[in-house]
Amino acid sequence: MFEGMFEIFNEKKEEGGEETEISYPDSASQPSYSAPSNVFVVSVGGSILLNGKPNSEAIAEISECFNELIRQGHKLVLVVGGGKVARDYVDAARALGANNFELDELGIKITRANASLLLPAIENAHQSILTDVKQSAEVLAQGKTPIYGGLMPGFTTDAVAALLAEYLNAAFINLSNVDGIFTADPAAHPSARLYRELDYDRLLEILIGNAMKPSQNLILDLPAAMILKRSNITAYFLNGHDLQNFKAAVQGMSFHGTIVRAGASELLEGDNEESFQEKRSCKRKAPKRKTAKKRKTKRIPRDDGPLDPDEIDF
Repeated sequence: MFEGMFEIFNEKKEEGGEETEISYPDSASQPSYSAPSNVFVVSVGGSILLNGKPNSEAIAEISECFNELIRQGHKLVLVVGGGKVARDYVDAARALGANNFELDELGIKITRANASLLLPAIENAHQSILTDVKQSAEVLAQGKTPIYGGLMPGFTTDAVAALLAEYLNAAFINLSNVDGIFTADPAAHPSARLYRELDYDRLLEILIGNAMKPSQNLILDLPAAMILKRSNITAYFLNGHDLQNFKAAVQGMSFHGTIVRAGASELLEGDNEESFQEKRSCKRKAPKRKTAKKRKTKRIPRDDGPLDPDEIDF
């Protein structure tokens, strides 16, 4: 029934920017990356701006951070989520009999109201909330910062941000109230470990079991992840309350968080340089076998991580 439902997400586009560079100065360091361009689409979780009600102090602080980066020459496109306020509205409307489409439309209105809080605080903001992905390029060309809320039912603001990053050939940054992508919910599982880097397929595996429901509260939704994959969009997942760390990521310096990129190894926080190199070498494709007389051997998979189908020799 659902075969082909997400077919549009499966067509990969050639990467337009330069290949992202990785630097590990020492075994204990966090990754340092050079972004493919100076355009960043930032998906700002509603929890960063609102704590039950709009937090003017937090909004002023993050806006000044955005302003500082913009003055340095970085181009930002801001997409604001709904947070708990949107979920409260959606829950109330659901209890009153609204259907899923109506719930999504209500959530979109709340995200646009939240996004409006940034208009007076961003120095060069385009002075209205945009509602069309293609408007972003024109606004950036004018030297202004585009600001969005939600756009369409069925898509979270993360998916909107992913579409914008695809259209602009930009990097994607997710700012939430957690440090990145974990092996389990860190609030429920204190032993959960942070992924320092992932590839797109592993990200999809992590997300695939989660049902898409209106106003879902996930690190990322499935359509957003599929858009990232089809266009090889470099994606950063960071804690939006740590603004110095966010600035470091944008400026290409070492940062604490998760990066998702093409060809990445599955690297967890705490892995040392030796294990990183081992995992990366396992990602390399084996050379093609020469004709036949070579003796076949069966490789024994390691038991310290998930099996990679490319590593199994039948």
